[in-house]
Amino acid sequence: MKRNAFVLLVGLWLVGALPAWAGDPAGASQVAIGVTGGSVWYDPNTRIPSDGGNYCIWYLPLVGDLGLDSLFARDSHGVLAYDREHAYLIWVSKFSVEFLPPADLGGGRSLLRVLAPAGEATIYYSDTPETRNFSDPSDQSTWGEPVATFGRKASILRSNDGLATDTFIFSAVLESSSSFKLSGKRFNFADLIPNGMTCFEYGENGSTVEFANCIAIGSAGGAKPAGH
Repeated sequence: MKRNAFVLLVGLWLVGALPAWAGDPAGASQVAIGVTGGSVWYDPNTRIPSDGGNYCIWYLPLVGDLGLDSLFARDSHGVLAYDREHAYLIWVSKFSVEFLPPADLGGGRSLLRVLAPAGEATIYYSDTPETRNFSDPSDQSTWGEPVATFGRKASILRSNDGLATDTFIFSAVLESSSSFKLSGKRFNFADLIPNGMTCFEYGENGSTVEFANCIAIGSAGGAKPAGH
């Protein structure tokens, strides 16, 4: 009995010594992540991004049930700053576009349709987000640790006002993820969205300003991606 009690006490101590997991799993079709930010289009005058690509850069003000104090750092005045420069987590995806023939809506109106082919996306984590350098999106060496990678599926963007506003729905399958500490607790995107997510995006000003709610993709087996 004494030995069993000792083993039990040691086991409880070890569990207590480990940092708790942050966040709960999202149910299928439940909003799991909310993002905002914008797209950076290649500028032939400045030649930025320097690799000639276009980049979607979002920060994450909503991740599962985590509070904002777990997702943003404080500014120089000690106040939580809810912006890209102070976000611990950012989503980055290089993309290209193919303009399809517009649909005639009558009355001189048309529906613009733009194909965004499949690509990759990465979520970076940094506990010092203010040190990131966004001057050239193709150089991500200061953006932190890649904690999740996704396969972004092809989709079509739609706009009936010449890209003054647009809507875009796409799915991103989680391909790999790794655990990291978020506000002192362990977190892994494989626990929140093991199969990835589908995002419903609204953009303005040529998608330079974007917002999206992303729902968890359902699973038949709850399999974890490689790297979990």
